[in-house]
Amino acid sequence: MSSVDRWYTPDKIYDAHCHYFGHSFFNRVAKQRGFESAEELLKNWQFRGGKIELPPKDSKQLAEMWAREAEKNNVDKIVLLPEFNDLTDLRVAVQEYPDLFVPFLSVDPTQPEAKSILEKGISEIGVKGIKLYPPLHYFHAYDDRVTPIYELAQEHNLLVTFHFGVSVGSTADMRFMNPTDLSPVALKFPKVKFALAHFGTGYFRELLFLMYHYKNIYAETSSSNVWMDYLPHKLTLQDVFRKVIDATGVDHIIFGTDSSFFPRGWRRAIFEWQLAVLNDLRLSQEEINAVFYKNLEKVLNL
Repeated sequence: MSSVDRWYTPDKIYDAHCHYFGHSFFNRVAKQRGFESAEELLKNWQFRGGKIELPPKDSKQLAEMWAREAEKNNVDKIVLLPEFNDLTDLRVAVQEYPDLFVPFLSVDPTQPEAKSILEKGISEIGVKGIKLYPPLHYFHAYDDRVTPIYELAQEHNLLVTFHFGVSVGSTADMRFMNPTDLSPVALKFPKVKFALAHFGTGYFRELLFLMYHYKNIYAETSSSNVWMDYLPHKLTLQDVFRKVIDATGVDHIIFGTDSSFFPRGWRRAIFEWQLAVLNDLRLSQEEINAVFYKNLEKVLNL
């Protein structure tokens, strides 16, 4: 039987990785890069994902744009990752669409207000997880400054998503890119679930090592995974999924797209590519469901 003789689609779609950048994000970046306005920034910003539209200033309009995008693509839940240490747009999105949007906070633990903002997010809008970005904020995962964040994650059953590895950020520092920095943390906090975005973003071997040693490590599938093009050996997305499945089964894989901007919107092509790969690998309906929504549902108690 060839792979086209049967085709499974997930009963639901939960996207575990969607950036939620409002108008204030572009104003901040414009200021950092010496532009007078967000409009001027976007005229000069060469983004590999294509054209970027400036989001509306009104938070309700931003939430509505993403809600329409989810409806158009039959997406049941979307994890929103807002600008670092910012609750403003996220609060409105969750209030307007509580059954669709799953609130996460993107936290810079090197900043003194990080813990208090996370506590506020948990108590006021029910934050379910945290995004950490060591290469961008210059900290090791085992840095003592991050311990209060892990303690809150343990107390409130939050998923901690890491971006290790290479980055689109021009200021990223490779000294903080290695996922093995997470080893002592996973050991110290065995009840906390840790997801490595983009399959470790070039550190795929290290991701597999971590998944072998610790049962609280998850592979998160988001993005086009172009890091595969920069390895010294050939690796396809089929190879990546097969290796993880051989190592841990499907129960530690969490689907995401890394959607972020309009007019591109929700990255349906990422979903279709990954679905095709998993069908090609002969996954069952139950296994397809595990990857595309059940694993995240279980981890976050949705």
